[in-house]
Amino acid sequence: QAFASAGWQRRMLSWGTARMMRVMTMAETPTHVRTFATRRGSGRAARGLYGGKDVGFGNMVSHSERKTRRMWKPNVQKKRLWSESLGDWVKFNVTTQAMRCVDKAGGLDNYLLGLKDGKIGSIQGLAAKRRIEAALAEKGR
Repeated sequence: QAFASAGWQRRMLSWGTARMMRVMTMAETPTHVRTFATRRGSGRAARGLYGGKDVGFGNMVSHSERKTRRMWKPNVQKKRLWSESLGDWVKFNVTTQAMRCVDKAGGLDNYLLGLKDGKIGSIQGLAAKRRIEAALAEKGR
């Protein structure tokens, strides 16, 4: 009797329709959705080059061992990075870790082209990579 209420039937209907929805294949899914659907992390990490760094959480422990929640924020700087293939500056919110990785790779172009799309982890970084690839293809013709 309890399950025969109108609310239960409404929920069952919504669950049923969700089950019947067709799942898109990877080929049909747009690239930006495919890249960020499985991304874990904060939204702010998706808007810059964070190099795998993100906000960390833990406890602050006092002398009496009382625990208080706290977080460690990544060292984020607003920087312009030079792109050789674009011949222009590209603005990013970049962590110092990502800046070291860019230096080690030999520049922004080499850093972004050397990473897989899923590893970039940011919309801006992926857009810059696409622009760099398009510029290189244009120069190659």
